[in-house]
Amino acid sequence: MAGKVRSWELVEHLFDASVSPERLDELIAAWDAQAAQAGLDSQPLSEFAGPGFARQIAGVLQVLEQLQAAELRRANDLLSSMLGAAMVLTQDGSVVAANEAAGRLFGLRPGGSIRQMPLAPADLPVLAARLAEIATGSNGERDGILRLRTAGSDHAVLVHLKAMEGGSCRHVLAVTSELAWSEAIPRFLARVFQLTPAETEVMRLLATGGTVAGIAAATGRSPGTVRSQLHAVLQKTGTGTQAELVRLAVLLMQSVPAAAAPKALPAPAPHQRFLRMPDGRRVELLGFGDPAGRPVIWMQSPYGLWRLPRAAQAEFSRRRLRVLVPFRAGWCNSDPPPQGRNPFELAVADLRCLMDQLRIGSAVVVAPADDIRIALMLAQTEPGRLRAIFGIGCGFPIRTDAQYRRLIPVARFVRACARYSPRVLPFMIRGVCASISRHGLENYMRGTLARVPADARAFADPEIASAFCEGAGRMFFGETFSETVAAAEFALFHEDWPEDLGRVSCPVTLIHGEQDGNAPFETALEYCALYPGWRYVAWPDEGEFVAHVRWREVLDLIEAACAPPPGLPPRPGLPRM
Repeated sequence: MAGKVRSWELVEHLFDASVSPERLDELIAAWDAQAAQAGLDSQPLSEFAGPGFARQIAGVLQVLEQLQAAELRRANDLLSSMLGAAMVLTQDGSVVAANEAAGRLFGLRPGGSIRQMPLAPADLPVLAARLAEIATGSNGERDGILRLRTAGSDHAVLVHLKAMEGGSCRHVLAVTSELAWSEAIPRFLARVFQLTPAETEVMRLLATGGTVAGIAAATGRSPGTVRSQLHAVLQKTGTGTQAELVRLAVLLMQSVPAAAAPKALPAPAPHQRFLRMPDGRRVELLGFGDPAGRPVIWMQSPYGLWRLPRAAQAEFSRRRLRVLVPFRAGWCNSDPPPQGRNPFELAVADLRCLMDQLRIGSAVVVAPADDIRIALMLAQTEPGRLRAIFGIGCGFPIRTDAQYRRLIPVARFVRACARYSPRVLPFMIRGVCASISRHGLENYMRGTLARVPADARAFADPEIASAFCEGAGRMFFGETFSETVAAAEFALFHEDWPEDLGRVSCPVTLIHGEQDGNAPFETALEYCALYPGWRYVAWPDEGEFVAHVRWREVLDLIEAACAPPPGLPPRPGLPRM
């Protein structure tokens, strides 16, 4: 093997790919060629992706992380000196760094996206287009100023975009006119000037650009009441004009340290709640659709395929579906798993507890990608509580050489490492995340999807790209993301199944796009043959994003399974579409 495996060449390609994501194909192609030369049976693959390769990858990633840390320190030093909300962005709007004001006012943190900003829907594409122009220099301009509106109001936000030179790639500095109002300021105003909470609110809104009419509308007070409160604020603070009062507010935002205020827990996001497990852990749960509707448990998938386009989410309510997305231990805002627990057994126990707490007698389960394994485990544990399982683009453990060769090269690389050398996985995940952080998730995904026409076409739809990036960004770029948790799950997903895992009492339907290079449909059909009760639905012209494109048809299938006619047996297998 030492004579056949040129791991130094692979490490060189890894470095190139981390600096330029468009060169990831070169790394995968080199690995794939060497794997084919070495042989694709388990023993050569185990040695090929073994501890020596892992050590060299770890060494290169240490260098890359040092470079990334230096760039991040430079960005953070720059942002910390700015009073207004400011961030460093990639070409596609991903957040590389953000100051505290950006986090407080816009919810923007590293790994987030400008799509999270509460701007008017029509203004988001304007910001994205201008950002791309300045990042690439396509119009010859290095900076520009935009006037944007916040969602649901006429409040204007000024944004100065400026290209940043240096580092491993070109970023854009975005400085806004929005100033953070520290939680310590109201206490200061009450102590020094005896301002009431209502008067403090008027002062805050005035300082952020509000007018008397706008403050009245925002607070539900009459314009006359707002004028009286504003007059009281001017008298108590000793300021003669509104302009002088605004200058005082700006001074306080600079001089009253934000750290003086106790840190409050962030407010739950829309659709978000937390459930307590018997051992005290919190599990994050998102809920969409009709709260009184028929329950559908939509699992997260290890790639973040839980989020559908907004039009599909709006359809949940019309169809009277209650779609619940639970996040497993260690993912997003769910607490980490207890040490020593099998992640999948823990996931099944948490799902059972979730159904009990929410008083869900039975539900349909949707399992994207590799999550089919956990769904089947749940069906075996709770045979009477699952109406149906829908596996979307399911990945299965590789049983034959032919199944391995059907995968696109990047999928072969990931699955070989997961199956034969899981110690490589944390380094691989870290390297991919580092590359995405530099260049943005959308840019990275466009490069990796270019080889699959159906997925490249689907990702060109802004709604689909936004849905996927929100899902994947939340999974892999949150503050609590753990490479260890992700690597442990990837390795378990690719272990051989117990022989009877697929023999469950509820109907199982596999939904596939036949251009999916991560989950080839031929392999799905071979698993259907192992379990004759399963059925198969597919679209030849779709790929990995089949549920994002064909969501109406997918929801038709789910809706039918939620309420089968009483006394009738499950429907027979559907024809391929």
